[in-house]
Amino acid sequence: MCMASAPQAPQIVYQGPSQAEIAANQSSLDAYKTQMTQQQGMFATQLQAQIDAANRETTDLKGRYDQEAAAAAAASASQQAGAYAASATQSEAPTTAQTTAAVMKKDKPKSNLRISTAGTPASAGTGLNIGV
Repeated sequence: MCMASAPQAPQIVYQGPSQAEIAANQSSLDAYKTQMTQQQGMFATQLQAQIDAANRETTDLKGRYDQEAAAAAAASASQQAGAYAASATQSEAPTTAQTTAAVMKKDKPKSNLRISTAGTPASAGTGLNIGV
């Protein structure tokens, strides 16, 4: 026979990581943060150096381009000044010069094709182009 007894609540015991494991994890995270900060600092320094070098190169290229554009503009201006300095004189046409005449319409033989506007009676062979 069983004696009826009142039910009892189970005993709950928390078994998490120990304080030593928590401290080890925290020190690992701190080391990771330090390492990442150093890497980001080195990357930022390298990236800034690349940006500065690119800006210097762009400035040099812009300077060279401006010099070349100024030289090209000066050369173009001198060529145009020479072209405007030329003079023209009117002279008589030589006797052997070829001249053009007005275009004349070509004489073509008139067509002998006549199309009748009157209807043809319907019969055998009407409308067919049969050689006889």
